[in-house]
Amino acid sequence: MSSSESDHPLDPRLLQAIAAGTASEIGAPFFDRLARHLAQGLGTRCAWVTEWLPDERRLRALSFWDRDHYVTGFEYDVAGTPCGAVVEGGRFVHVPDRVIQLYPSDPDLPPLDAVSYMGIALFDSDGTLLGHLAVLHDAPMGEDPRARAVFEIFAGRAAAELRRLRRDAALREREEKLSRLVDGAMDAIVELDDALAIGGLNRAAERLLQAGAAEWLGRPVASLLGDADHRELGRLTRELAAPDAERSSLWIPDRFEVRRADGKTVSVEGTLSRYEAGGRRFFALIVRNLEERLEADALRAELASLRGFGEIVGESLALRGLLRDVERVAASPTTVLITGETGTGKELVARAVHERSPRAERPLVTVNCAAIPENLQESELFGHERGAFTGATSRRAGRFQRADGGTLFLDEVGELPLDLQAKLLRVLQEGEVEPVGGQRSVRVDVRVIAATHRDLSAMVKAGRFREDLFYRLNVFPLRVPPLRERGGDVVRLAEHFARSFAESLGRTVAPLGESERARLSSYDWPGNVRELQNVIERALLTSVDGRHLNLDRALPEPASVAAPAPAEPSPEPDRILTDAELRDRERANLVRALAASGGKVSGPGGAAQRLGLRPSTLSSRMKALGVRPGRPSS
Repeated sequence: MSSSESDHPLDPRLLQAIAAGTASEIGAPFFDRLARHLAQGLGTRCAWVTEWLPDERRLRALSFWDRDHYVTGFEYDVAGTPCGAVVEGGRFVHVPDRVIQLYPSDPDLPPLDAVSYMGIALFDSDGTLLGHLAVLHDAPMGEDPRARAVFEIFAGRAAAELRRLRRDAALREREEKLSRLVDGAMDAIVELDDALAIGGLNRAAERLLQAGAAEWLGRPVASLLGDADHRELGRLTRELAAPDAERSSLWIPDRFEVRRADGKTVSVEGTLSRYEAGGRRFFALIVRNLEERLEADALRAELASLRGFGEIVGESLALRGLLRDVERVAASPTTVLITGETGTGKELVARAVHERSPRAERPLVTVNCAAIPENLQESELFGHERGAFTGATSRRAGRFQRADGGTLFLDEVGELPLDLQAKLLRVLQEGEVEPVGGQRSVRVDVRVIAATHRDLSAMVKAGRFREDLFYRLNVFPLRVPPLRERGGDVVRLAEHFARSFAESLGRTVAPLGESERARLSSYDWPGNVRELQNVIERALLTSVDGRHLNLDRALPEPASVAAPAPAEPSPEPDRILTDAELRDRERANLVRALAASGGKVSGPGGAAQRLGLRPSTLSSRMKALGVRPGRPSS
C-alpha cells in the first residue's frame, strides 16, 4: 500500500476476496490464509498474526507471510518494537514512514527493509490480550480509511478465531480433568477380615488391594478415622455380619472425616460390602473422596450444557424425524451409519448420539478416514508397538484403544482401503484390536458410529466396499437431510449464524427482511449447512453498514425469483400422523404431480412447476421417497 489512495487505489473487491479466502478455514489454515490474503490485498510486503505469551512478554507468530512465502518459527520480544506499542498500549498503531528510525532497537526491521507499519491488538471477550495482527511494508503507507476498515474487520475475525481456540482448549482441559477425577473416584478398596465384626478395627487385619492417587490410603484405617467414625464403621460391619442380615452391602452416604498423611482432613463416602471366599468371610470398604466426586459432577453438568441438540438448529419435519431416531438409538450400543451429503452436519449428529448414550462420560474419538495417509491408517486406528516400522520409536495406542469405554466416530468410512476394511470388520465382530507389530490382541469396548457422503451400497456392487462390513455398519442408518429438503430451516440457520458471527465481531445484526429470506430460500445450497455458514459470514463481512447482510456479494450466483418454501403437511384434526404416514402423503402428492405432468419433472408444465419447487429439490425428494421420473405409477 503506497503513500496515497491515488497511487494504490483499494480494489473494491478486496474485502470479498479476503473473506472468500478465509471463510472456509479454521485454526492454522485460517491464520495462514488471513496473513497471505491480507498482505496481497493491501499490497504490503508482510502480514502476520500472533499470540501473546504473557509470562515471557513475547509474541509468537501463528502465521507470517513475507512477499511470496511463509516464515516459520517467528517469535520475538516486544520491547522496543512497534508491536510492543500495540500490545502494551492495547490499541491501533500506524507508522506511515521511517519506522526503523522510530524503533532503532528492533533487530527484525532492517532485514525486512521496513519503512511503514500497521498493527492492532486482539482481545478476548473479557479484555484479556490474545495477540495482535500486523502488516509491514518496504514503502510508505499513507492514511487510507478504507484500508484501515479492512484491517480492523479482519482483526476482529482473527480475534474471534483466537477466542474459539481458547474456548476449545479450556473445554479440553475440563474434559481431561473430568476424566482424571472419574478415573480416581474410587480411591481405594480396603479388605477387612471377620475380626472387625468381633473386636473392632484395632484388631482387624487390613490389606490394601487397590490404591488411587491419595497416599494416605495406605495407612491403617484405625489411624485415619476419628473415634466416632471408628465405632460407626464397626457397628455397620457387625450389622452385615449378622446371620439374618438381608443385605450384603451398605452405602455410607453421610460424610465422615479422614486424616490424610499430610495432616489435612477431607470428607469421604464409602460402601461396605460382605463376601465369602475359601470358607472365610471378608468385608470390603470402598472409600471415595467426596470433594472430588462432587467436583466431577459439577464438571459433567458444565460440559453437558456446552453440547447437545443446541448445536443442531432447525424445526423442519425432516430434521425432527432425524432427531427422533437419534433419541431412539442413543441409549443402545448399536452401531450407527450416518449418511448425507457433504456439509449437512453428520459429525454433529454423531456427537448428539454419543452425548445421549450411557457412554457420554467417556471419550468421543473422531477419525477422519479421508485425511489419514493410507500407509498410516492401520497404525492410527489400531496402534503400533515400538519398532513396528521406520519411525515407530515408541509404543502408541490407536484410536480404538483411546475410545475404550466410549465412542469411535469413523468419518468418511467409505475412504478406507479394502484390506483395512477387513481388519475393521474383525474388530467390530470380536471386540479386539491387534497393534501393528504386536504379538497379542487387546480387548476394547467401543461403540462405533460411521459416516459417509458416498453411496456404500453402490460401492459394494462395484467391489470397492466390503459387503459384510457394510451390513455390520448399517445396523441403524441415520440419513441427514440436505438443506434443500429442510424448508424454513434455511432462514432459521441463517439467522443463527448471523447472530453468532456478529457477536464474535462485537456487532449486532439487523433481522432478515422478506427479500433476504426469499433469496436464501430460493437458492439450492449444494454445499448445505457449511456453505450457508460461509455465505452468511461473507455477507456480514461485506456489509455496507456492518448490520445488514450483503447477499449480492455473498451468494455464489444470483438467486432466481423466490419460490415460497414448500408447506409442510398439516395433521388432520384430532389425529397425529406418524412419520411413515407423512412420507406416504408426500410420496402420493409427488406421484399425482408427475401423473398430471405426464412424467415431466422440469420445464413449463412440469411437476416441479406445479409443486412450486426447484427441479433439483424435487429430484432429491423423489430419490429419497423412491419415486422414479417417467414412471408416475411406481
